[in-house]
Amino acid sequence: MGPDNVALELYTLREQTKEDFPGALRAVAEAGYKAVEVAGYGKHTPQELRSLLDELGIKAISAHVPYQRFEQEFDKVIEELHTLGCEYAVVPYTSEELRNSPEAVKRLAETFNRWGERCATEGLRFGYHNHAFEFEPLGEETMYDLLAAQTDPAFVDLQIDVYWVMYAGLDPIELIRRHSGRVPTLHAKEMSNKPDRSDTTVGDGITPWPQLIAAANASGTQWLIVEQEDDPANTYRDIKRSFENLRNLISMTLGS
Repeated sequence: MGPDNVALELYTLREQTKEDFPGALRAVAEAGYKAVEVAGYGKHTPQELRSLLDELGIKAISAHVPYQRFEQEFDKVIEELHTLGCEYAVVPYTSEELRNSPEAVKRLAETFNRWGERCATEGLRFGYHNHAFEFEPLGEETMYDLLAAQTDPAFVDLQIDVYWVMYAGLDPIELIRRHSGRVPTLHAKEMSNKPDRSDTTVGDGITPWPQLIAAANASGTQWLIVEQEDDPANTYRDIKRSFENLRNLISMTLGS
């Protein structure tokens, strides 16, 4: 992992891409990003989006794909991700009925194992992205621990969201180390020092980035994906600042 392995989660620009997807992507390129994680296509087809990305010199490394789409149109999803050139396919959320008991989580893990194996045959890595609710008690453990233990590391990755781990009161560094080898992509989302624990630009909050970057690198993480979920006052300014700060943090930490 090096300074060039910084991507942007396009959910950060969800309002901008609704209005002008090409314009939003141009702003992403102007901010310095060479890679993105896709979160929907707006009014465009995957083919049109791929052309836009190619024109701007941006690679779609990953995509967040809703659980229901994998469930209902798996083959179409795979075709779209191939069109975009993605390496990673990530489920970003699961509804409560899929995770409200240890038995439900076991069924979910079995589903993820099947989907992960199918993705592997198509040259894709399959993964799951956490929020904070996964770390709440579920029986004698947590949903996250149950899911991690019951999914096959050969087929199911864990896309750790640093902000949500901290929001849940846990140490993201310890979590990354515990799941070494299963976190090829990581959401670099910054927690502010405000009482509401809102997120902010990377490097301007309370996240211990040098230690976290070192742990991620040692654990095999390939990509750090910037995301700012709260609606910032100046989105384009903020994605540029996060990009520059994170690149500098990587360089200072890893010496690259």
